[in-house]
Amino acid sequence: MNDLERYNRFTKPRRKEKTLPTTREVWVYTRVSSKNQKENYSLSTQREEAEIFATKKGYHITECFGNLNESASRDITRKEFQALINKVKKSHKKPFGILVYMISRFSRSGGSAITIVEDLVERLGVHLIEVSSGLDTTTDENKLTIYNKLIEARKENHQRLKHTIPGMKKFIKSGQHFGVVPIGYDHYGPRVVDPLKRDVKQRIEINEDGIQLRKAWNWKLEGLSDVEIISRLDDLGVKITKQNISSMWRRAFYCGIQTNAFLEGKPIKGNWGPLISEEIFWRVQNILDGNNQGYTIEKNNDRRPLLGTLYCPNCGRKLTGYEVKKKKLHYYKCQKCIGISINAESSVKMKTKGAHPMFIELLESFRLDDQYIQPFLLQLKKTFVGMKKQSFDDRDAYGKQIKALEAELDTLDERYAYGKFDDDDLYQRLRLKKNTEIDQIRKKLQTSEFEISNLEHYLNKSIEISQNIHTSWQLGTLEEKRKIQKLVFPEGIVVDTTKRTYLTSKVNSLFLAKSQYKRTSEGINKKLPIKSDEESSLVAGVGLEPTTFGL
Repeated sequence: MNDLERYNRFTKPRRKEKTLPTTREVWVYTRVSSKNQKENYSLSTQREEAEIFATKKGYHITECFGNLNESASRDITRKEFQALINKVKKSHKKPFGILVYMISRFSRSGGSAITIVEDLVERLGVHLIEVSSGLDTTTDENKLTIYNKLIEARKENHQRLKHTIPGMKKFIKSGQHFGVVPIGYDHYGPRVVDPLKRDVKQRIEINEDGIQLRKAWNWKLEGLSDVEIISRLDDLGVKITKQNISSMWRRAFYCGIQTNAFLEGKPIKGNWGPLISEEIFWRVQNILDGNNQGYTIEKNNDRRPLLGTLYCPNCGRKLTGYEVKKKKLHYYKCQKCIGISINAESSVKMKTKGAHPMFIELLESFRLDDQYIQPFLLQLKKTFVGMKKQSFDDRDAYGKQIKALEAELDTLDERYAYGKFDDDDLYQRLRLKKNTEIDQIRKKLQTSEFEISNLEHYLNKSIEISQNIHTSWQLGTLEEKRKIQKLVFPEGIVVDTTKRTYLTSKVNSLFLAKSQYKRTSEGINKKLPIKSDEESSLVAGVGLEPTTFGL
């Protein structure tokens, strides 16, 4: 052994050439840039050429991706492209390669595309194959050629933009709209996809949905939440998501203003009819920004707990709340009706009583004098005893009805079993009808159940809480105050800002019963500071179910 041979153990063997996989399975990816290309059968042509190529080369196509119009300038935003790459990565059995009609159909992102192909070939063992030329990434020479084609596709895309962008800018600056119009409008023009909307010149018109959406902007000004507005629109046949309606409030398109990025921060009036006025648009912006003509609007301010409970006496809408920062005063007002406003608190400078002191007085008006509490409790117990007896009577009647219907159902099944029904459909309809009737009565049976354990303790506790409800409201947190408001006045309160009084048509059963008992027992002839259309809760137990107390 010569001296040099001693170093053989330190030499590195030459890397073996990679052997191509034996599988002949391939996947196909097709793509066009626009809907017009899609309609001109470009996708089907790419697919047909791929199938012909696969047959000639002995490949077997097992998966197809694409079949959509997707811009190739950004790979990450293409759903079908991402689906293809992710499927390759996750598949245990990978294809030999991916067929594309031309390399530019695969991607125009340049360097980013090269990185993706490098990962496919070197790490995953999946090749890129160009159908039109037959090139693939199985050899280093062809791989470099494909990489150059990806760079050329990027350059081509850049050059195309250099020629088209000036024309696009001129088009936008003339007041035209580029792209899809928002919900509420129909787009007519020479490049639209819908053949029924093709026209020589661009024309953007408000459609039936737009007429209904105009109402949404007014509802927003009235203080309605997006959820409530979406529900109302749904009733009118207009479907819109929470994300889309949130986006709609910020689109100046609806007041006829073009704000395209090509205008470089210089908005212009668009050549389409505005859905709303600019004044309405900016009033909504003030609400969204939390600033309305010098005062701020907040939904969760502990200085305005009656927000969501007070209603306008004229239009019936909820009052909004705001603060005058300079004076540090809080108010409730109607966004629609002029002059409907009330201060939240009383002050030395204000001669009028505030909404909060009025509300405390209203809650305190439900308080009974100590001498009347026991008689009132006795009356309540009698009411509940009567309700329990009625419940037993109802349950007995419902039970008899169910037994009768079940007997009829047995008879029906028996006749069917003995072949006395010639029409199977008739039998099924009759059986369904009987079962439906039984289910309905069983529901009534469940709701008629009336039982309270430890009734006396329950009533005493309810009276104790209701007697001090005004104090609980004064000392409570914002959340506790709102719970009390919802408990006593489940449908809210109408406030007469002129006469400074509250009106309501729905009061919690216990409080209504107390006010009526107080009026009768204490000999109060004048009306309490509430107006109610609910009949006495002490007559036949109307509205006095324990669950409605909520206490």
